[in-house]
Amino acid sequence: MSNRAIEGNAGADEKAVSLLSRLAGAPLAWLALALLLLCLFLGIPIILPIGPMYWDTYIYFDAAQRIHNGQIPNTDFLAPVGPLAYYIFALGLKLFPNAQPLLLAQWVVLIVAAPLMAIVIGDVASRRRGIAFALLVPFLIFAICPANVQSFHSYPGMDGFGIYNRHATLLLYVLVSALMFVKDGRRLAILCGLAMLALFLIKVTGFLAGGLIGLLALLSGRISWRSVVLAGAIFLAVLLCLELNGHMITAYLDEIALLVRMNEEALLPRFLTVFSTDLDIILAGAVLILTLAWTGRKAIRAGLATGAGIRTLLDSNFVWLGVALLAGIFFETQNTGSQDFTFLWPILLAIFIQSAHEPASRRLAITVLIGFVAIPSVTKILHKTLRAIAVSPTYVAAPVTDMKSLGQISTRRDIMERALLLEKHYRQYGDAYSDLSGKGQLPSWQLYSELDYQMYWVISTDEAVKAIRRFEAANDVHLATIMNLDFTNPFPWLLDRDATRHIQIGADPYRTVPPLDDATRRSIAETDAVLLPHCPLTTGRRALYRIYADALKDRQVVKLNDCWEMLLRPGSKYLLETNTSAR
Repeated sequence: MSNRAIEGNAGADEKAVSLLSRLAGAPLAWLALALLLLCLFLGIPIILPIGPMYWDTYIYFDAAQRIHNGQIPNTDFLAPVGPLAYYIFALGLKLFPNAQPLLLAQWVVLIVAAPLMAIVIGDVASRRRGIAFALLVPFLIFAICPANVQSFHSYPGMDGFGIYNRHATLLLYVLVSALMFVKDGRRLAILCGLAMLALFLIKVTGFLAGGLIGLLALLSGRISWRSVVLAGAIFLAVLLCLELNGHMITAYLDEIALLVRMNEEALLPRFLTVFSTDLDIILAGAVLILTLAWTGRKAIRAGLATGAGIRTLLDSNFVWLGVALLAGIFFETQNTGSQDFTFLWPILLAIFIQSAHEPASRRLAITVLIGFVAIPSVTKILHKTLRAIAVSPTYVAAPVTDMKSLGQISTRRDIMERALLLEKHYRQYGDAYSDLSGKGQLPSWQLYSELDYQMYWVISTDEAVKAIRRFEAANDVHLATIMNLDFTNPFPWLLDRDATRHIQIGADPYRTVPPLDDATRRSIAETDAVLLPHCPLTTGRRALYRIYADALKDRQVVKLNDCWEMLLRPGSKYLLETNTSAR
């Protein structure tokens, strides 16, 4: 080989090494790589350990099936949160039909959050790549890990509830990152407008928390009135376009008002719950705020003596942390399951950067306090996720065949043995559970948090799907519309049917299900089959039947199996002369 060829190969190698080195040091390249890996994981059937209240995940499938059948969220059906998460999940379900349900529900928010965060990262990386990485790494941890800060069960499992709360906290993280580190006014305005829009369309309490932080940004001069007008114009323009889709936005606002009226008495107790569950973060944050105010008292007094003193004071890190902490407390009052206060990270990072100018002893104290605020959330989320992954090879997969991707779950062998025994137990001792529910009590204090019940529910639902198919085959009928008198209704998606309109998905009769009205009564009257689960007869199932009882009159009862009954629509061509068993 000639010297020129050798030199050419060496030059090419050097260029390749240089390119790899640049990519390794580029935060946006790592973000793109993470997104690519997540898409690959969504393309393969992964089995995850089931966690407490995991059935919240099935709400997304109910909503996606309705959307695929032409229903409009908040217009054609009531939902506990905004429409955006359901639309992007419906899109994700089309793209990744075999994805693990919880992972898909968790990660679809990146369709919205990742582009916004990429703009933030790109802007920050052009000045200081280290800060960009310090923002990116926590963002990816919170986005990827399907785990909440609080624990509702001692055994490992993935948190399939509070998903929309995690979506909101991730978008708040993007918003706070932009306000703290993006300097370009127009770019900041666009970021804020889109982030606030996404928050409004996912969960309104996240939007209100973001609005409080945004108000501080305006008063402190971090964002100008011109930028606020631009952000507001983006926000309103999109909402006006969405309103053309069956008056979706006004229906959403009406539903928010309804939920507020139904839950207004629970607000004060929920504040106490937040303070008790997140006392470690709130207390450490309060001490850090006082420390920053004390150490900066001279600068504060000097600033107040000038004309721009109030604005300077409002732009202080301790004020930013205090307002964000208050916003987080308010947001968490409306949550059961969340990545609590994780959006404080960008503010804590700004405080850490600014502490470099402090004396060593003071900087050490500030750093320790920052750790007390930041570390609990991160470590709990990572620990729960990694623990569940570590034990998953020893777990037993759900013994189901007709649950599509909903069957991609597992649990401990002893819990599975118990779950398989529960149906026979509930049948044999149904009167005892009926007596408990009649007195307002569940079979156990935290029934829905127990892993055996969550796994049993999937197994029982699988048997109900099989029974419905047997009934249809035996009687040569097709049930086009299916409703389930339980918290969640995956049956339309599992059987590829339509769902009853004008009813609540995620049906909590004590918090989200309004009294029966004429539109709901007509919709239920047009429903072919209403499923009635009995094993066990819980307080929630009793309450749902009581709410809808007037619309369920004169239906024929078909016994699917010992734990499920089906109420057939009066006047249907497939009504049978006698009650029919599908067994």
